[in-house]
Amino acid sequence: MILGTITKNFSFREFRCPCRYPCEVSDGQAIDLGLVHKLQEIRDRYGAPLVVSSGCRCVAHNGFVGGALASQHLAAMGCRAADILVESSIDRAVLVRLALEVDLTVGVSKKFIHLDNRSGQLLFLY
Repeated sequence: MILGTITKNFSFREFRCPCRYPCEVSDGQAIDLGLVHKLQEIRDRYGAPLVVSSGCRCVAHNGFVGGALASQHLAAMGCRAADILVESSIDRAVLVRLALEVDLTVGVSKKFIHLDNRSGQLLFLY
């Protein structure tokens, strides 16, 4: 494994907190590895890159973006979430189906899908 890589298509860098300050998740190392392996399975089946727009978040950044107090993106919750950018409704539908097939929770918005590895699968809309 190359330093910093998790799977053949994902690295810790993609899951770093985007805040501009050093924080407990600024290196992305806290991301749930089970989630990343499921994202890799989705990417393999989808046949195209998945762009992570949000992975781990510190409490300050989560508040800045209006995240839930118990957001799955937080280190305290296990950094079990990633938001994936989507460009079309067709891509969105395909990715939602693939995510549900690998037992991820899915949140759907117009610009991204939220995927997380919490216990108990859910499907919700933003």
